[in-house]
Amino acid sequence: MTETSPKRATIAAVARRAGVSPSAVSHVFNGRPNVSAATAERIRQAADELNWRPNYASRKVSGGGGRSLGLVIARASDTFGRDPFFMRLIAGLTEPLADIGWSLSLTLVQADEEERVYRQWWGEQRVDAFLLVDVRTDDPRLALVEQLGAPAVLLGAPIDDGVPAVTVQDDTAFATVLGHLGELGHVSVARVADAPGLAHTRARDQRFSRAAAEQGINASFVAWDPTADDPVAELLGRLGAATAIVVDNESIAAEIVAHAPEVGVEVPEQLSVVAWEDSWVSTLVRPRLTALDAPVEESARTAVALLERLVRGEDAGSRTVSGRRLVVRDSTGPAPAPARSASAPKAARTSRTRSSQTHEEEGS
Repeated sequence: MTETSPKRATIAAVARRAGVSPSAVSHVFNGRPNVSAATAERIRQAADELNWRPNYASRKVSGGGGRSLGLVIARASDTFGRDPFFMRLIAGLTEPLADIGWSLSLTLVQADEEERVYRQWWGEQRVDAFLLVDVRTDDPRLALVEQLGAPAVLLGAPIDDGVPAVTVQDDTAFATVLGHLGELGHVSVARVADAPGLAHTRARDQRFSRAAAEQGINASFVAWDPTADDPVAELLGRLGAATAIVVDNESIAAEIVAHAPEVGVEVPEQLSVVAWEDSWVSTLVRPRLTALDAPVEESARTAVALLERLVRGEDAGSRTVSGRRLVVRDSTGPAPAPARSASAPKAARTSRTRSSQTHEEEGS
């Protein structure tokens, strides 16, 4: 017995089932208003029964619709899968893209494959625009999308005037965090970063230094080393006098909180931990992570709106979205006694940060 694949339904078949012309079917799926609501419903029902949808690939070749946003991420699959930020970003992109009838084209690549993928996707008309994430210092993608003439928006601080950016209002985020830690008596705080080559890492380092200087807190910087035999023990051994840390990645922060007691460091009794990003991961670990909730979904909506304007040939400048919100949980507590006896920051310096904090009660 031979097995054959069923033929794909055509627009003509949909039109016959709905009792209309093929042009009426086309009008409905192109969003044109010259078909009555009753007829449009009948056409959509016929399309559903035949499992038919417009062939967007062929419409691209002819200059029609079926637009797609390209998201090329230069990360290994295991690293990508452990980063809750990307899950939130993809979820945040889904609704605004659906609202304008776009799809999302996503792929993971090695860094040396990026340029090939961008050129291939743009040359083959697979995508109509790109969203740039994990933007690096001197990132070659900025010049590449301009060379290709591809509409693009980056997530992060503006780097190139030719590529609009969606930036989180982070000017006061470190002041809020350090104010919270200062009120708990911490006078020495370390910032832990895991991606030194990214542009936002340098910007955060600078803002952290300024906020610490303003509040009289000793600032230090420690890089996360995933290649160490025991990354958590290796990190804790390099903290020096720091009694609190602010960690860029919430997955790493959760790993520190979970493993620190096994190497003799109790959280928060001996070390307070704050995650720069917040997600479901923050509430799974014990003690639960104090974290900064970023407006990821707002950033995604704003980026999609900018990209739609660029694709239509309109001007679209960089945008700033609302700032991070500190969610205080269980991983931050009073500084150890020796640290509290040192000269703590003045209360007046920290009181201005209280209004942006959210205290999450146990069991919420």
